[in-house]
Amino acid sequence: MEQQTKTHLLNPEIWIRLLYMIVFGLLSILARIVVWIVAVLQLLLVLITGTDNKNLRDLGQGAAKWTYQAFMFLTFNSNDKPFPFSDWPEIEESEDNEVITSLSSTQEESSTESAGVDDVPAFVDNDEETVDEAESKAASDKEASKGL
Repeated sequence: MEQQTKTHLLNPEIWIRLLYMIVFGLLSILARIVVWIVAVLQLLLVLITGTDNKNLRDLGQGAAKWTYQAFMFLTFNSNDKPFPFSDWPEIEESEDNEVITSLSSTQEESSTESAGVDDVPAFVDNDEETVDEAESKAASDKEASKGL
């Protein structure tokens, strides 16, 4: 058993992998920062212009996929090293403004439906008891049980 452990400790491939793991671990921190920056920029663009930026969307998708590949390598789920030792992850084309279109149509529907209705949410249906009615009923039940 000791011989096997010594063999593993002296294996240069494991130590080289450790160096790659350190590099990819540090680069994954940078990639996650890039993803957050892209997310904030996209949000600002949507708030200001109403549409997102395709180039930023592609950059975010590529950085997210690269981070996934790096984590797979770091956790020994894959022996394939991510970019720059392999190709940059392929970007899947997505429909432009898919989320934004559904948001704007939802907003239009809700604004036309709620015209003339209070914006205060109702937590109790009209058919159900109110809190005061329930409390008074509980008190009368308690008094009736004392009388027995």
